Amino acid sequence: MVLSLPDGAVTGGDSEHADGMPRSGDFPRSAAVLARMRSENFPVASRILPRGLRRHLHALYGFFRLVDYAGDEAPGNRAALLDFLEVDLKRAYHATARIPMLQALTPTVAECAIPYDVLVKLIDANRQDQRVRRYRTFTELLDYCALSANPVGEAVLHVFGRAEPTLITLSDRVCSALQVLEHCQDIAEDYQQDRVYLPTEDMRRFGCQEQDLLANRASTRLCGLIRYEVDRARRMLEAGAPLVGELSGMARVAVAGYVAGGRATAAAFSAAKHDPLRVDVRPGRWRTFAEWGRLYVLGGTW
Repeated sequence: MVLSLPDGAVTGGDSEHADGMPRSGDFPRSAAVLARMRSENFPVASRILPRGLRRHLHALYGFFRLVDYAGDEAPGNRAALLDFLEVDLKRAYHATARIPMLQALTPTVAECAIPYDVLVKLIDANRQDQRVRRYRTFTELLDYCALSANPVGEAVLHVFGRAEPTLITLSDRVCSALQVLEHCQDIAEDYQQDRVYLPTEDMRRFGCQEQDLLANRASTRLCGLIRYEVDRARRMLEAGAPLVGELSGMARVAVAGYVAGGRATAAAFSAAKHDPLRVDVRPGRWRTFAEWGRLYVLGGTW
């Protein structure tokens, strides 16, 4: 099938209706995607990093967000958009990409030697989101995280020239933990899209029903389940935190920021009594910076 997209999908120009909403099949403009960085839980490009590193991290972030948009938010045929993204990702490796954010990614994948097989996993994860709406076990959820989250950390390690097998293993633990925390934050929003990332067997163990995700506040049972998942994510995060100690310089600064965001998010859940329905659980800025400094100094230990 040949996919034909509006000009704005390729140029990144003003391809919007008068009401500001993208047309079916469009991608959002680059500036709109990158602006989302300010609202993300976990820092992707600290201002203290050198401009070249920030450029690479911005390019990666733009690609990640664009793929998420195609799989989660885009009107129209999302599968076709994901197919188009995969084609243009291949073009990026030959410096012939058509989408502006893939054009911006081209020098990053070349200079940082990021394998295509790493980045295409993000597209595969969003394809999986189109057909898989529930995960029976935590193991199944972690298999999904291996596509949706772990490639992010591996790509970042490539940016810093430290994509070594032992470090990638630690990074995978951190990224999976961050993904599980995000799923716990977004249980209501995900359910509105008919997606439940809380493992089915865990929901049954705690006596929770999917209808519980529609309430204005979490039941005692649901709070218990969220606490269980957050604690499990926290343990994974700490199992991966020694990654910080294996890095130095700007790599240490950046990766410490990701782990700090995870720690601060887990603390925010505790402060909210593990009720993400009543409270918009977000990491506190000062707690994040405190954890960031602690991680940088201690290298991933408490």
